[in-house]
Amino acid sequence: MLTAAFLISLSLHADTDKGNVQKETGSNQVVVIESVNVLQLDGIIVDAENNETLAGASIIVNGEKYYSDLDGKFTIPHVKPGKQELIVELISYESALVEVDCNSNQRITIKLLQK
Repeated sequence: MLTAAFLISLSLHADTDKGNVQKETGSNQVVVIESVNVLQLDGIIVDAENNETLAGASIIVNGEKYYSDLDGKFTIPHVKPGKQELIVELISYESALVEVDCNSNQRITIKLLQK
């Protein structure tokens, strides 16, 4: 009887150890997260001759279009560091191609000439 009790306890102990090993193995997952630096580019669009702000100008960056607000201001979120080309357009103004070197969050002023 003592032998039977000893064998049963060994069997239970072995099952418990197996369960612990499975839980530990299942929780050792490796998750790879890529760290990407992104910046925000803020600016204002103004008339080159009189410095009046220009509302409704379109700013195209990497195929995405943004617009200046009623005060001529714009914000482009999630800009990757490095050189970025901006195309700025507004009716009755010359289009402008602006190259910006983004290394930190920055504010730029873009001046447009009337046609």
